[in-house]
Amino acid sequence: MSDDSEVIHVEGLAKMLGRTDASIREGIRRGVPWLPKSFKMGAKHCWLKDDVRNFLREYRDGEHAAPKVGRKRQAPPTLRGVA
Repeated sequence: MSDDSEVIHVEGLAKMLGRTDASIREGIRRGVPWLPKSFKMGAKHCWLKDDVRNFLREYRDGEHAAPKVGRKRQAPPTLRGVA
């Protein structure tokens, strides 16, 4: 397979994301949010290079940030309030 292909597989995605093949495969298995959406051709998971690049741009711009859960923190009490 040549490097100018628009479709990449696990090895190509690992290289683009700076991770190992094993971490990509484990991420696919667990359904982690840090992987772009893939599709299958036969038995192989595949990604389009443009989709991966857009996914990385969205991460860079903070569009994939998880919302913070829980109550907002109140300011801690100070010694001024103690008489």
